Amino acid sequence: MKTRTGLAVVLAGALLAAACGGGDDDDAGGGGGDGDLPSCPVDELASAAKDGPVELTFWHTMTRANEDALKQLTEEFNGSQDEVKVKLVNNNDSNDQHEKYIAQLDTDPKGLPDLIQSQEYYVQQMADTQSVVPVQSCIDATDDFDADDYVSRTMAYYTIDDVQWGLPFAVSEPVLLYSRSAFTKAGLDPDKPPATFDELRSASEKLKAAGFEAGLALKLDAWHLEQMLAWQGKEFVNNGNGRSGRATEVAFDNATAVDIFTFLKGMVDDGLAVTNPAEGQDGINNLLSIGSRKTGMTIDSSGTLGTIIQVLESGQYAGTDPDVAPVPGLTSDGGVLVGGSGLYISAQSPARQAAAWKFAQFLTTPSAQAKWAAATGFIPVRKSATSEPVLEARWKEIPGFKVAYDEVTEGAENDATAGPAIGNYKAVRDALEKAESSMYLNDLSPEKAIDQAAKDANEAMQSYNDRL
Repeated sequence: MKTRTGLAVVLAGALLAAACGGGDDDDAGGGGGDGDLPSCPVDELASAAKDGPVELTFWHTMTRANEDALKQLTEEFNGSQDEVKVKLVNNNDSNDQHEKYIAQLDTDPKGLPDLIQSQEYYVQQMADTQSVVPVQSCIDATDDFDADDYVSRTMAYYTIDDVQWGLPFAVSEPVLLYSRSAFTKAGLDPDKPPATFDELRSASEKLKAAGFEAGLALKLDAWHLEQMLAWQGKEFVNNGNGRSGRATEVAFDNATAVDIFTFLKGMVDDGLAVTNPAEGQDGINNLLSIGSRKTGMTIDSSGTLGTIIQVLESGQYAGTDPDVAPVPGLTSDGGVLVGGSGLYISAQSPARQAAAWKFAQFLTTPSAQAKWAAATGFIPVRKSATSEPVLEARWKEIPGFKVAYDEVTEGAENDATAGPAIGNYKAVRDALEKAESSMYLNDLSPEKAIDQAAKDANEAMQSYNDRL
């Protein structure tokens, strides 16, 4: 975050106090307890809508098939009732959107969206801004809210100090994407994808020997180390991954992280894996390489599945025959981290807060989540959504769409798999990606790469916490 963050936090605190009666500003760093929470005016909507529907602005970053599905759900919601009318604003990139949100706090807080779909790693920072009404307040004010029907780990990710800050919505998990036809050509059994790191390397060797440029395509992404540590049951930052207390330094400077970087570097150095940037125009090259038969495997988000199917149905990359499997390397005490994004309610007028809560609830109804998961590859955050016909049919048609749901519901539940809560998460990721790039491109050793990443990440975390 830029230095304006400190001013934005002050402005946001004032906004929350004005809109909701506020909490204690001294609690800005920890997330607060139930006694400090502002109220959620769920009863304000009916009277406000007597003069016409309350107009609601929703910021999101969905593209391709995911944006199509969101538009359809929004149209369904707008047509199903006359109290709220939702206007979608697509900001395309999650990091750009977050910067835009912080800038809006700094200049004109009244211009904030009423509801925002924010990437999962911003949960601590969204709480720190004090610019959102904790979803916990709205849950407490809603008699028929069925918290038990939500997949527990998706709710837990957006909970800090027992306060639910965001509502899980577009939840994704890492999955292994591979080409069955490529496996067949390489003499691999497409029904037995690699389940361990050793098997991943062996499959890559056979794919390369069969004439592919490499077996595996990888993004240059800090997400890999975050996830792979969790798969091994290891925490990413201290203080219970930032869940039992504010994270103050990394915990990834350990032998397990060095082993992971050593494995990845060995794959690249031996020509068994190729890399591409995680963002920008080249950010999907790892997926395109499978379609163009340059590689046979990649690790990516389940949230890409809907768009992949959309592209294949258009006639592109015929014969790729893609399939989905759990990520290799999962251990009995490990599991995938919750990815994707959650919904946050901005501290605007009471009527608009109530409208945002109504739409957020709609987006996470079993029916909406079933349609959403079937169209996109994101997992349903409601257990009962799995019994909806549209999702049952999709999972039967393409079993790979169910892999991510099984990963998150069957994995271990502990501090490591809860996911890290970090104030300046983006800076920590930037530090990791810089070190990872140096490891691949400048032959920095895995040990030095981890040391460098830890040093830079700790400095960024300390600077953020000091300003806060």
